[in-house]
Amino acid sequence: MKKIAGIIAEYNPFHLGHQYQIEMVRQQTGADYIIVVMSGNFVQRGEPALFETGERVSMALLGGADLVLELPAPFSTGSAEDFARGAVSLLEGLGCISLLAFGSESGNIKPLWAVARLLAQEPPAFRQALSRHLSVGLPFPKARELSLAACGLEEAVLKEASMPNNLLGIEYLKALLLLNSSITPVAIQRKGRGYHDLHLGRDSGSGQSCAAMENQPEGEGPSFASASAIRAALLESPRKAMDKGAPIPLSQDILSQIPEILHPLYRDRPLLPIAPDDCSAILNYQLLTCIRQGWAFREFSDISPELEGRLNRNALSPQPFSQRIMALKTKQYTYTRISRGLLHILLDIRQEDMERCRRNLKEGYARLLGWRRSSAPLLTILGEHSAIPLVSKAADAPRILEGNALALWHQHVSCSHVYHILMEQQYGDLAPKWNEYSRPMVIL
Repeated sequence: MKKIAGIIAEYNPFHLGHQYQIEMVRQQTGADYIIVVMSGNFVQRGEPALFETGERVSMALLGGADLVLELPAPFSTGSAEDFARGAVSLLEGLGCISLLAFGSESGNIKPLWAVARLLAQEPPAFRQALSRHLSVGLPFPKARELSLAACGLEEAVLKEASMPNNLLGIEYLKALLLLNSSITPVAIQRKGRGYHDLHLGRDSGSGQSCAAMENQPEGEGPSFASASAIRAALLESPRKAMDKGAPIPLSQDILSQIPEILHPLYRDRPLLPIAPDDCSAILNYQLLTCIRQGWAFREFSDISPELEGRLNRNALSPQPFSQRIMALKTKQYTYTRISRGLLHILLDIRQEDMERCRRNLKEGYARLLGWRRSSAPLLTILGEHSAIPLVSKAADAPRILEGNALALWHQHVSCSHVYHILMEQQYGDLAPKWNEYSRPMVIL
């Protein structure tokens, strides 16, 4: 049987570091094919994706992926744990995935396994320490870090566990354990700037093979910027230039961080970026709707009773999305946690929805977003081995899905329609006129 590797990603947007990871997966594992499970139009940071799903699928395929599947919105906008479990269960359900590759600061998977096993078991000492730290108002990431230390993990292991990419990697490993999966995880050492580093920096090496950079001395050759830095730079580009259908005006600094094969996507047609604050009007309306209907904010996923109280005090004041987050922020809640909560109100994703998703992980589906013609044999492999329904045509989903899978589908599609409203609101006639049932498949 062919060796197939899975990658879980957002590609928000696709950049040199992502291309490097795909090339390293092929080089280090000998994978015949790489399947990407990619977030749709809303991402785990609690924001709309910078570019619409179809554009990011094209970027992924041009950047080296063989086939792209979509992670449904409740999982793609969930906590790191929900994000990982949803994506890993999807890969597991395909029945043909040999490997799960993910980025890691060090590339050393051993300490990540140590933490993942402890978190999967949740011994009494950990649960008690976590409860104690949360009760005094510590944010969850810090409370968990201190609770892991209380369980006797070595300092070096704890240091590895606290790094941003490793945090998500640990959740992937934990999901594999809890699902009793036979998929083998592979940690690919991450290159370039830190996860939260907003420095872009110019790089004259743009366009060369990422694999060719592997043996360059430290400090030489390209320095991969973070997706955060690239998003910030793209959103700073004046969007008014697109009013008449012009492409985004890009600096050399931005182009240097985007694989050369993707440059025509940026230069030859108007990509239509969506910013978090573009959600402001819909969120303000949703807050008013909740008040009018008597819906408690705590009904929505990631909204705690304390956040509900703070939100009740300013819900009637129309604010930009980002300003509302800052008005709610405390030491206990991270910016991203609050952003996810507000996004769940906007998208009508409730606590009960997430509980249903968690209880029924194996009752999902795999929606096919695009593939490379050269990888067409993958479609046959998926058809022969998948234990979950494959949705290649959206119009067929209500016919081939049932129960929890169908409920998940309808909720995801509703969320995607909200994104299309945002595009129409921002770009008018330039926005695509298709919807989730008419959007074309991406085949390259």
